[in-house]
Amino acid sequence: MGQNYELLTIDVWDTLLRRRCHPDSVKLQVCRYVALNYAQYLLPEKRDSWTLLRLRQQAEKELGDGSRQQGMDDEYRHLDVYRRWLALAGLEPFPLGSEALEQLLLALEQVEISQEKFVSYPDPTIAGALARFPAARRCFLSDFYLPAVAVRALLAHHGIVHLAAEGVVSCEVGLNKRSGRLYQYLHQQFGVSPDQHLHVGDNPDADVRAAKKTGVAAIHFQPEEEHQRRRQREAHFDARPQALQAAIQNLLTFSPSSECEQQEIYNYGRKCSLLLVGFVAGIMERAVADQVEKLYFFTREGELFMEIYRRLAESDLLGFSPPPAQLLQVSRIATFAGSLRELSLGELMRLWNQYSIQSLHALLKSLGMESAAFAEQAVRHGLELKQPIRYPWQDERVKAFLDDPEVRTEIESHLNIKREQLSAYLESTGLLDTTGRVGIVDIGWRGTIQDNLAHALPSVELRGYYLGLNHFLNIQPENVWKEAFGPNLNRGDPHGHLLDFVAPVEMLCNSPYGSVIGYEIDKEDVQIHRHVDEGENQIYEACIRHFQAGVLDSVPFWADFLRTHAYSSDELRPMSLDIWSEIIQRPPSFLAQAYFQLNHNETFGTGGFSNKQQMLASGDVLKAFISRKHREKLHQFLMENGWVSGLLVCPDVDSNFRWVLGWFLRALSIRRWIRRRFSPSL
Repeated sequence: MGQNYELLTIDVWDTLLRRRCHPDSVKLQVCRYVALNYAQYLLPEKRDSWTLLRLRQQAEKELGDGSRQQGMDDEYRHLDVYRRWLALAGLEPFPLGSEALEQLLLALEQVEISQEKFVSYPDPTIAGALARFPAARRCFLSDFYLPAVAVRALLAHHGIVHLAAEGVVSCEVGLNKRSGRLYQYLHQQFGVSPDQHLHVGDNPDADVRAAKKTGVAAIHFQPEEEHQRRRQREAHFDARPQALQAAIQNLLTFSPSSECEQQEIYNYGRKCSLLLVGFVAGIMERAVADQVEKLYFFTREGELFMEIYRRLAESDLLGFSPPPAQLLQVSRIATFAGSLRELSLGELMRLWNQYSIQSLHALLKSLGMESAAFAEQAVRHGLELKQPIRYPWQDERVKAFLDDPEVRTEIESHLNIKREQLSAYLESTGLLDTTGRVGIVDIGWRGTIQDNLAHALPSVELRGYYLGLNHFLNIQPENVWKEAFGPNLNRGDPHGHLLDFVAPVEMLCNSPYGSVIGYEIDKEDVQIHRHVDEGENQIYEACIRHFQAGVLDSVPFWADFLRTHAYSSDELRPMSLDIWSEIIQRPPSFLAQAYFQLNHNETFGTGGFSNKQQMLASGDVLKAFISRKHREKLHQFLMENGWVSGLLVCPDVDSNFRWVLGWFLRALSIRRWIRRRFSPSL
């Protein structure tokens, strides 16, 4: 204080600049870049960002040890680290050639500098602190692996380059502050004696003790508030799940930018937002790793997913551009008939494998046809249009009906039209002329629309990304690949119970623009026909849109948090599935109320709508305690209802019914427990 120094040097990290994350989160972001963009060249066990981070740390240690053996300090340059790191990751020789390797090294440099700019900010008090120490010359002085030109660019990015427009970085001279040799190097280069040198920094060893040991005056700069933030960020890096939970609480703590007339529903959307953001972030990652040319989001739920995708991309979640996205207006009923190669029992098994009990009416509706036109032919073969038929492919009457020349001519003519219409629509989207790999996105649950498209587009490799996948019932086409962010029962997933009740999740992700029911070719374009249900949209307006607004308004928060700390979708999955479980098993009453006011569209497969407002009487549940017949009736009701936990909290359901049903389910649970507990010894 009061002395004029010839040279004032200032530490960079946690002095001039601070990070909103642990320093290794920056490296983790670079690892993620390699893991996603070069996944096909990495061994499966090395495609994980954390594995790559450990390999990078190994590369840094090897280079640091080598430098020390040559009489220098344990320093290394970033490009040398990248080169050695990629070799440890198995990319030596580089599969794309030496020129591509050099380009990648420079790309990694830009990724790292870009991430440093994204997560860093100027210390709020450093400018005022430095004003107290006049000096003839100011320089930054850092133990860092990026060169001085990169440090200066960071300072300029944050508008504080005037505090230290020049400087020296340890990696460029092979000496560091920790050993004290970097201070000695500086004195020789600048022609300054130690007693004319003042250094300011946060590290008590490298910035204070080592400086004083070489005769340099040193100021320990450690503002309490910023220092505590730094310690918290470092602790969160070692406890990532807890940090994620804290982030959810922070999101809920902040007031929304605008008031919502249904604040409770809106806040529930914010609370559940990580589930859908995590799913879409995973889509981004997989699409990059799979090198898809384009992503197609399926109606209806895909409309919400694509908006989340658009906002995440706009917020630069990955730090680089993901594949472009487009809405594909499809449905099971709009694509099934057009994907059939012929009218045959074998082709129809793609439908009957899912609906083994089906009426002629439901079959014809699934093909997009009106059943009334076939009433006479049905009677001719001993069939009633709406009579359920078990295993229709084995029923001789059904076989005779389909072989009837009049019926066959009519249906085949219809299928030809459907093929032309579907092809025309796919051509209008650019898919028909695609011969490479594209990604498709849907909520789930068996991916049959993707199967339909695969049959219609045999030259296109279709990569499917789903929230959840149930057991496949049909043979999968060769050009189909499917993955799920949530449970995938085709791989023995332990979270399969989440797929017991999927309709509530579908409702939360619904769109107000209706279901696609088909296409029509006009002179200049292809018209898409959608069925909009007025009652369904009333529920959307009253409830679902507020939930979705909460989700969408949370996207900028999550984009910043996930990018800052380089979270992968794999890290988000456990907590996301916990949220999913809570939606299904412990729903809020308003969600259950909305669900049981809906007529659920099940035209494909069953030929009509499912009315969830139809209830049993309390007496029927009481009889189920003593009557097997009534237990079967109750079981059938619960199966068709689609959501037991929702029934128990829905305010529109009679309270006596809910009370009796709750006791019945508890008794059933106790009975099952007793059987599991004692049956081995009986």
